[in-house]
Amino acid sequence: MSLKRNAWALAALLGAGVVTQAGAQAVYKCGPRSYSQMPCSKSIVNTSQAPVPAAATVRDVDAKRLARNRAVARSLRRLPGETDAELAKRRRRAGMLESDRDECARIETRVPVEKMRMANPDPNEMASGQAGLAQSRKRFSELHC
Repeated sequence: MSLKRNAWALAALLGAGVVTQAGAQAVYKCGPRSYSQMPCSKSIVNTSQAPVPAAATVRDVDAKRLARNRAVARSLRRLPGETDAELAKRRRRAGMLESDRDECARIETRVPVEKMRMANPDPNEMASGQAGLAQSRKRFSELHC
């Protein structure tokens, strides 16, 4: 009788192990941002401890919208000593992404340097300056700086 009981207990344990292994499937990392349940590499990712992002609440969304509206309202006011051109530029860039605004500022500092390179008597430096200036102006136009 105890042999039968032990056999059933062993079968139950093995069955439970198979069920838990089927529930927790391995996830393989296939590239910098791609994952698969099929083996595409030897790198297995542990997803049991992965953080699950919380859904944004209405209050969070409203707070972000309010902060953005305040930033836009600040950009519409003239600062002391600001020229019309500076105000227009600040207003134009207010709705841009921060990375695009930073890139516009970098291009603005790069253009005078490239103009100076074009004034160089060396033909290679002049050609390099012309190409750089053309590329900067093209990107400046694409970003609507």
